[in-house]
Amino acid sequence: MKQQINRPPDILEKKSTKPLLKTKGFSTLHLEIFEQILLTHQTNRVLNLKYGYSLISHQVVDHSRKVMHKLLSLENLKKSDHSEQIIYPRRHRFWWKKLLDKHKKILINKAVTPTFYEQKTVYHNSLY
Repeated sequence: MKQQINRPPDILEKKSTKPLLKTKGFSTLHLEIFEQILLTHQTNRVLNLKYGYSLISHQVVDHSRKVMHKLLSLENLKKSDHSEQIIYPRRHRFWWKKLLDKHKKILINKAVTPTFYEQKTVYHNSLY
């Protein structure tokens, strides 16, 4: 029989100013963030602030990588062969932009429009 670990209440709850997406899947927000990386010369920190994430958040990187992986799969390219382009998308912005323009309609059709929870405080152990 496993023992339950009693955790203080502050660990069980997560307070955030950014509402959580209802979907963990691919959304139009991912596409929007990836386009911002390609079209603007803004750093990840600036984009994090723009989209309401913390300065040290990894969300901008994670969202853009999800789009890059989808683009590579649409082109039947291996991730391992294009790790340089994935790690440094700004260096290869013209290459990514060409792929994005080519497959944008397909990605938009696959993407879900993000909807947000109304609550400000979300508890990890709660079911929605």
